[in-house]
Amino acid sequence: MHVALLYPGGMTACWFRVLAIAATLTASVCGQRDALVRAVQDAEARSVRTGVAVCDNEANILYRHRAGEAFAPASNMKLLTAAVVLSGLGVDYDFVTDFLVEDGVLVVKASADPNWIAGDPDDPAKVFAALAERLRRRGLDSLRGVALDAGTFTGPARPDTWPQDQLYAYYCAPTGPFVLQQGTFVVGIKASGGSNARVSLVAPDAGYEIRGAVREVGVRKGATYGAIDEGGAIRVRGKFYRKSPRVTIKTSMKDPSRWYRDVLVHRLAQAGVRLGAKGSASNLGVVFRHRSSLLPAVRRMLEDSSNFDAEQCLRVFGAESLGSGSLAGGRQALRSGIEALVGRVPEGVVIADGSGLSRENRVTPGLLVVAMYELEQRGLGAAMVESLPIAGRTGTLSKRFLGGDLVGKVRAKTGWIRGASSLSGVVESADGSPRWFSILMNYDRSVSGLNKHLKKIQERIVAAIAGMKGAR
Repeated sequence: MHVALLYPGGMTACWFRVLAIAATLTASVCGQRDALVRAVQDAEARSVRTGVAVCDNEANILYRHRAGEAFAPASNMKLLTAAVVLSGLGVDYDFVTDFLVEDGVLVVKASADPNWIAGDPDDPAKVFAALAERLRRRGLDSLRGVALDAGTFTGPARPDTWPQDQLYAYYCAPTGPFVLQQGTFVVGIKASGGSNARVSLVAPDAGYEIRGAVREVGVRKGATYGAIDEGGAIRVRGKFYRKSPRVTIKTSMKDPSRWYRDVLVHRLAQAGVRLGAKGSASNLGVVFRHRSSLLPAVRRMLEDSSNFDAEQCLRVFGAESLGSGSLAGGRQALRSGIEALVGRVPEGVVIADGSGLSRENRVTPGLLVVAMYELEQRGLGAAMVESLPIAGRTGTLSKRFLGGDLVGKVRAKTGWIRGASSLSGVVESADGSPRWFSILMNYDRSVSGLNKHLKKIQERIVAAIAGMKGAR
């Protein structure tokens, strides 16, 4: 006997089935799950509260342990964000940025497009060059000014529950209506053979001055360096080992909208379009429109575990579904999106952000499994699965599951913050069919060095899931 998914009122009630109904399994299935049970027991013997939920592609619940309990999910929160964004916006969604000329002023309408990254198809240097060419063709080589219209993308750039002592780090990059390079700037450092290393602003190219210096030293020990956004200039400091190869460092911007405007003005000037009081007073409406796809942002969210892309996409979903592109609007849209996807939000779930960096988040393993399963049933699962890291090959799973039979057969999202370790996704079973799983582990934050052991236990659990026979 097995548990089937029901769709009352056109909406699945699977999540509470996972929480409230114990699957009746055949003896063969129970025999296969012994290794899984032992792995869970090993984790809990280390004082690690462990939740596991597993179902197959026919909605049979193959295993559950604490599946209805709420856990801090770390970056597994991104799975829920991605599922809701994909189901709410659709795989064909495009970010659309309009450039208008009104009374001689270039007005940019915000789309909160997260894809403006150097070297990618939406490289801002290329986009702004195409814009400049369009302006020149319209006879505009001088503008009265540039204005950025944020629309509904208002409010703070980061959740207030993020670690306040780490806001300079790339993984705490700010979001907003206008953002380049995922809210970061990239500085390159290489040896010069002199007293100071050569330092350059790699991206975005805003023409900013580099202040300070990075000294070259003859010993590797103690050679550390950094860069700070001073608002219109970059200050660098530190020591660089003269035999080191060229390095790049990525740091959070202070004000992404300022960077966007300054890069735009810098690029327009390079292309022969300048700002000045004597610029044309033309009213030309939309002179240029740039589109970019949602899917690359979802891939970065899941494969690279990009906090920025998770929060930025959630803001866009909030703007589209609720008319609010703020972080609060995104969180509200996420809750509404969960209800639309699985029926209702389970008790104990807390949505503090869309990325999982906040320690206050709480989700259940059952919710994550059902969200992934339901996305698959709606024909949208491929967009998520194809964006997930592949065991032993890509992203945050490139160095996991090595030396075993599951290389290339697991696609899953990793997660870790102090006190929480997680792994959720899909594994190919012995008969080639998918198994949807979620493993959430929480432990005392004061304990260090535990996650390397938990990763091994997670891999044992996934291997056991892959080997389980289906319910009959």
